[in-house]
Amino acid sequence: MGNFQSDDVGRGDEVKDLALGRRPSTADTIGDIQRAAKEEFATHGFDCATVDGIARKAKVSKQLLYYYFGSKADLYTLILEEAAVGTTVFNENWDLDALDPECALKAYIDRIFTDYIRRPQIIKMTMDEAQHGFAHVGKRSSLANVLKNAIEGLEKIVSRGRDAGIFRDDVDADALFWTIFSMVTTWFAHSPMISFVSGAKLGGDQGLKAWRDYSAGFVLHSIRVAG
Repeated sequence: MGNFQSDDVGRGDEVKDLALGRRPSTADTIGDIQRAAKEEFATHGFDCATVDGIARKAKVSKQLLYYYFGSKADLYTLILEEAAVGTTVFNENWDLDALDPECALKAYIDRIFTDYIRRPQIIKMTMDEAQHGFAHVGKRSSLANVLKNAIEGLEKIVSRGRDAGIFRDDVDADALFWTIFSMVTTWFAHSPMISFVSGAKLGGDQGLKAWRDYSAGFVLHSIRVAG
């Protein structure tokens, strides 16, 4: 990984941190670094985020950051991989089969919004990584796998809707997923612009709810059998 420091350097920095009144817990230190890194990467992207900025925000030395995480790229990759594992909408076996296809699709869309509301930095980092062609996480990463699982879950909903005569026969789950994903990411990527241009109509928390409802309604309307 190239930037690892020796154990003595890392431990020496921890001693210095203790002398300055920092908490002795290694887990706390690692957590501080990860939280700081999420903010820096989400705000500045991988290219413009710096180890100096992350270390300063986490209130640790650069040497300690290197000791725990190896390099900026390693830290970025780790956060994205952990984010993928924690993306509940794609990993939990929550029971959508008990719902009719339209309600299941609404719940599916709502869960994606909820997950990214809970972790807004992650969607920004995912979009930033997409701009890099997923060079850091690779095509076989957990991130790719959970997205594939998400599409498979959506296909089950779409298939039930087709069989019930509710959704059109030509609905493609892959295309539908990326339509949903783009509507979700639009809010998190462009909400400042939306608030600035559309003001009270779509700005703030009420605007988020309106956008969620509009997104679900738009998607459902686009795939229903005309009647």
